[in-house]
Amino acid sequence: MPGRLKKFDEFFQRKAAEGGNVVAMARMGSAMRERGDLAEAETWFRQAAMGGDRVSMTSLAHLLAERGAHDEAERWYHEAALAGEPHGMLNLARSYERRGKREEAQHWYGEAARTGDLPSIAALGHLLREQDRTEEAESWLRQAADAGITGAMIDLGIVLRDRGQAAEAARWWRSAVQAGDLAATCQLGRQAERLGRPADAESWYRRGATGGHAEAIVRLGLLLHRRGDLEEAENWYLDAAERGDPAAMTNLGVLARNRGDEGEAAAWYRKAAEHGSVPALTNLGHLAEHRDDLAEAERWFRRAAETGDVQGMLSLARMLRSRGSGQEAEQWLARAEHVQDDREHHV
Repeated sequence: MPGRLKKFDEFFQRKAAEGGNVVAMARMGSAMRERGDLAEAETWFRQAAMGGDRVSMTSLAHLLAERGAHDEAERWYHEAALAGEPHGMLNLARSYERRGKREEAQHWYGEAARTGDLPSIAALGHLLREQDRTEEAESWLRQAADAGITGAMIDLGIVLRDRGQAAEAARWWRSAVQAGDLAATCQLGRQAERLGRPADAESWYRRGATGGHAEAIVRLGLLLHRRGDLEEAENWYLDAAERGDPAAMTNLGVLARNRGDEGEAAAWYRKAAEHGSVPALTNLGHLAEHRDDLAEAERWFRRAAETGDVQGMLSLARMLRSRGSGQEAEQWLARAEHVQDDREHHV
């Protein structure tokens, strides 16, 4: 009987939708999405969105984004945002942030946050924290953290740590771990390392790593690597590399080179570079330089330097100076010094 009723309900829902009822169109879109018929879901959501249903505007944008139509998705998120739909505002802000339009992103995160939408409150706090506007960030982050948003707990902990309130920071990170967010194990592990407590750091990293958190896996590998437990470190790096982590791939290259296998090292560095690791570019330059292929070494160092990597800049400057290109070498040294100074002011 329930199955029969469901069929009758869908029949009348479809009839109402075909007759121009916007609410029925939206419900048909949701039903088709749940069934996995995304093409028909998109059709119904589009009709409902064009009929003024703001939730359908956001639902349509989600489907468009999932199939790669990002420009049209952003246009519908914008329509939903203008209509006052919080999830439309949130996703429009995310789209702007991905494109580096932080001012627009902040505006829409703020609009959504003021509706009481918790993910938007957390996202606004995160963006403000990244801009070093810590007092504003803290206010928003506390709202989201108090409501149980674990990402906000982690961000709030970072704000507090940077202010010297390490104990409260750790309490928030522990709360995030207890709520199931293993990213907080990395913050707790790093804090333990800074305080000279490697056993505590290892314990936190292991908790995150055994739970499958990629950064915790790499950090555990690094801790083991530094203290000479190379076999276990390599096993953890391999685990993270299989998950696509470029830092783990780079570190596998370092281990291979240290045991004299430059072929394997180069293979890992290339794979890491393909996944976006800048240090891997510099390491490929060092390998080429070691085999006296100076032209290739310079190409790798230049690629690294152009990303803003200090080691790449310094290595490139050294090569340029050695072949008599002193003026360009000085330019790269000056850029490296500027980047280092900038980082020192943002520790």
